[in-house]
Amino acid sequence: MIYNWRIKGTQPQCYIAAWVTSADKLATGNKSYTTEGDVTAIEVWNVSTPADRKSLKSMSWNTRPPRVSLMGTVNFTGQDVQNQTPELDGQELRWPTPLFNCSGMVDLTIEIACTSCRLQFDQVFSDPALGPYAIFR
Repeated sequence: MIYNWRIKGTQPQCYIAAWVTSADKLATGNKSYTTEGDVTAIEVWNVSTPADRKSLKSMSWNTRPPRVSLMGTVNFTGQDVQNQTPELDGQELRWPTPLFNCSGMVDLTIEIACTSCRLQFDQVFSDPALGPYAIFR
């Protein structure tokens, strides 16, 4: 999955987090997701933002932007599962470089990838939350 944010930041740094609301709350908001395999370490890659941002809408696997650097990994296990499983606590974004500069106008494009899993959902920016987000720090 490729995500692009155009952020006018007021804080010096931001990070990417994955938020998975409980299945019951997602159902009330007409949202759901499906997974296969291990979704506790999904990779978040900084990729180059295309000069023509409109091309993001028509992108294919063969025309996706090149990866620049690994930002870290996110855990896409449901919040209720994370709260009940001590070893999953605090796995939002892991090193190597979880924080990025977001002061001023920032155009950020990331790729969410997993090598041993499958994750499928519709990204709809409404409550309850589901998906990756840029968070100001």
